[in-house]
Parts: sequence; C-alpha cells; structure tokens
Amino acid sequence: MKWELKKHDKNYLALKSKEFNESQLITGLLLNRRITTKKEVEKFLNTSESELNDPFLFENMHEVVERILDAKKRKEKIVIYGDYDVDGISGTAYLVLVFRKLGLNVDYYIPNRAHEGVGINKNLIKYLSKKNAKLFITVDTGIGSKEELLMLRENDIDVIITDHHRPLDAISDMKVLTVNPKISKNYPNKNLSGSGVAFKLAEAVYETCGVSKKLLYDYLDIVMIGTVADVVPMTDENRFIIKKGLYNLRKTKVKGLKYIISYLKINPKNITTSDIGFYIAPIFNALGRIDNSKMVVNFFIQEDDFKIFAIIEEMKKANKIRRYLEIEIYNEIEEKIQKLNNPKYIFMKSRKWHSGVIGVVCSRISIKYNIPVILVSIKNGYGKASCRSIEGLNIFDILKETSDKFDRFGGHDLAAGFLVSEKYLAEIERYLKKRLLTTNKSSMEKVLNIDAKLGIEEINKNKLLDINRLSPFGLDNQEPNFIDTGVKFVNFTKFGVNNRHFKGYIRKNNRFISVIGYNLGHKLKLKNLNKKYEIVYTPVFKSARTDLFIELKVKDFN
Repeated sequence: MKWELKKHDKNYLALKSKEFNESQLITGLLLNRRITTKKEVEKFLNTSESELNDPFLFENMHEVVERILDAKKRKEKIVIYGDYDVDGISGTAYLVLVFRKLGLNVDYYIPNRAHEGVGINKNLIKYLSKKNAKLFITVDTGIGSKEELLMLRENDIDVIITDHHRPLDAISDMKVLTVNPKISKNYPNKNLSGSGVAFKLAEAVYETCGVSKKLLYDYLDIVMIGTVADVVPMTDENRFIIKKGLYNLRKTKVKGLKYIISYLKINPKNITTSDIGFYIAPIFNALGRIDNSKMVVNFFIQEDDFKIFAIIEEMKKANKIRRYLEIEIYNEIEEKIQKLNNPKYIFMKSRKWHSGVIGVVCSRISIKYNIPVILVSIKNGYGKASCRSIEGLNIFDILKETSDKFDRFGGHDLAAGFLVSEKYLAEIERYLKKRLLTTNKSSMEKVLNIDAKLGIEEINKNKLLDINRLSPFGLDNQEPNFIDTGVKFVNFTKFGVNNRHFKGYIRKNNRFISVIGYNLGHKLKLKNLNKKYEIVYTPVFKSARTDLFIELKVKDFN
C-alpha cells in the first residue's frame, strides 16, 4: 500500500487558518477536502435544512405529487414496492410511515430475495389485486422491462418509479412518472440514496399539502440508515440527512431502533456512521439476504413491544446464518485466490453459494486486493451476480456493453449486479476477461491518503471533538488519517476469522493509547514487540458505559 501525505505551504496554511478562524490542523483538514473559502467552511461545518435542494427541481415531481394526492382524495390503495436491501427497506418504511401520518391508504411489498428475486411477477400481481391497489410506487428500484410495466397497466395500476440507479432504456418510451437524480437534468445532487429519493418525494408531498416538514426531519434516522448503508458521498444534502439522522438516534421516535441500539450495546450519544455501517445495517440486511425483508419494514413502523422483540430475534438468527455463509464463501474464494498469480480481477461462480450474501463477500475481496470482483451464484438455470470495482474502473459501463444478454441489470459505477441465463455465463466471463485485463495495473495500486503529522501525545478529548466537527465521515469525506513515528505496540491480542484483526495498546514516551487494527493481524508479529513503528491512524471516541475514551484505528504501519 502506498502512503501519500498531503502537504500545504506554511504561509498559505497560516493565511487560510486566519481567514477560516480555525486552527491550522482543522484548516488543513478542510483544505484536503477541497474546501477553500470561508463560505464553504460555514456551509460544511454548519449543515442545516436550508442546504436541502428544492424537491420540485425533479422534472416530474409536480405530476408525481398530483397523482399521489389524487389517490388520497379518492381513498385509493397505494402500495410501496421496495428493494430488499437496507436502502430499499428503510426508504419504504419511511414513506409508509410519513404517508400514513398524512392519511394516505398505504401498504407495502418487499420481494423475497431467495424465492422471488426482483421484478414484477405473478405473486406481486396477485397481492396488488387482493389489495385493490391503484397506485404502485417503487423505492430504490426501477422496472426492468416493458412486459412488467404492461402487467401493471393491464391491472389498472398506475406506476411511479423512484430510484437512484443508472437505468437502462428498456421502458424509456413508456411515459412513466419517474423521480431519479441519475437521469434528472435539473436536480443538482446526483448522489442521493434510494431512501434519500424517497425523502425528497415525501418533502414535495408535504410541501404541497402545506404541512410542517418537522415530522419528516424527526424520522430522518430511518433515511440515514439507508443512506449510510448504500455508501453514497457524504456531501451536499446527504450530509444533512446523515448528520440529522445520527442526532435523532440519541432520542429516536422509532421504538424498534431504541431496542436494536440497546441490543448492540451502542451508546446513542456517540453513534457514528461506522456503527451504522458495521453493526446496524448488517443486522437489517441479514433478514433480506437470508429470509424476509418485509419483516424489517415492519420493525421500523411497529409499536408493539412484543412484535418488535420477535423481529429482533429473527434478525439475530438470520445474522448468525449470514455470518456463517459469508465466512464459508470468503474462505473458499481466498483459497482459490492464493493459487493465482497477482490477479487483475476475480470472476468466480458456484452452485453452492447463497445469492443473498455474495455481495458482502464481493466487497471484502475487492477492498482487500484492490481489484474488480464478480461473484455469481447459480440456481435453477440462472446466474445472479454481484460486482464490485475500484476507483477509476466503471464496472457499470463495462457491463452495460453486454447488457442485452442480461434478464436484469442495474447498479452504480463501482457496484452492480445482474441476472442472466446460465447459457450466457461463459460468454460474459470471456468478455469481462478481455475488458478487465486491459486495465493498467499501476493505476490499481491502493493509496492511503494521510492528512497530517500528529503525534499521539497531542491527542486529547477537546482536539478530537474539534476534528469530529468535520463528521459524518464516509465516501468523499473520509475519516482523517494522521501519521506518527516511534511508537511501540504493547499488550495486543488478535481476533476474528484467521486472526485477521488485532487490538491492544501503543506506547510513545509516557503515553499509552488503546488501538484496534482491522485486517492487519498478519503484519503484527510477537518477535517485533520492541520495534518502533511508523503508524497511520484515525482517532475515535469509544464508549465505556457512559464515559468516552480515545481509541486509535490503525490503518497501516511500517
């Protein structure tokens, strides 16, 4: 891994520090994030609802809202149809909750990943007919074919598509009401999550009704979970959604979230995007990947304590199964990779893999080796693929060139998926091999960006509180990384599958600080205990009951 320390001219840093009225440390962090004016600093550090874009910048939003309010007036049944990942689930739950508060007749449907997959099928049509639904609103998913859309229209059901994926042209000439930042010419934030798009729809409806938006903001913790889980940039209005959502979790109005935070032993006053991404989102995802996502929507809107606890028990069971399956698949793939010679990409397929968990494994392998990864689960004559890529290599565009072979296809620049008949798999593998082998290997070397030199003896609670003003951290606003030299690891233990991680303490002079290192267990050897290391780290707060202490997340060391 290559380290790159960002440096600024001393005089320029001093000048900007005075202009920003911030310390040189904070000024440097802001400049590293391409924030260069006082106005940009104010906007970044003091995000508020005033930064939200007008939802009516979406071209079809007036017509969309008119159709929804027409359904309200006629007391028509509206069915929200969400994708089965955390983003789709949370966006669906949010719309159901806030629409019901407005008096709309709303129900929801989440397809069973294992038995139905995505798309309009006979089960769904039967459900819609039973409910006498007249309006069908998608969340975090489009409609893949004209045939599917015609099935809905033939049953006298109007359609509104809300999505944030890059769509194909399958139904572009069918005049469907659509809210999607990826295809909007006017909407400035192209990086909303699926749940974020649902929030903008709710905003437009509430605004048109002349109802206070306070309730929409009060439940932004639901939208925030989907936004963090979908790994969208932590910039623009996403920043407000995440910041407000994390704040709401301190005293959440969602009863289920209170219980899940307690079960996971997370201090709500110190909850971060990392807690959402590593603990909360996976336990929600588990039900969708292994069993039934519809139960998770119910978890968000349910008020009955007994039913909430029953759902949490199901989540816990599904999460254990998910972990077991992930470890099994991950280890199998790792064993195969060890026999390869510096692969430029991974394409693997199996009839044994559970399609619901290969996406997580795909991400882990791609991050570890910094290469594109395509994993395919084969069942009943079809291959269901999860694809993950790296910066500078747009996997969506590569796959789009052969999308005529896919039954279903969608995604983003760095993450995509497809469903394809097994007879085309060999052809697609050959195509991907040809395209991915042309990638320049030198451009794929992983770079660890370092913000500044900061000795561990300088870290204290006030300094960390100051640094955390730049949060929430994530895509396009990465956690700040610092470098220090001459530190020793002491009293460490390794943990995780194959001792992948370590935790313990580091010492420099008379300062001891707790540390944790993920995926670095292989680098730390008992025989080198007396060696002094150069480390790259991020300081974070950890909770011990009601107290906070400082821990360093070690990113790398030499």
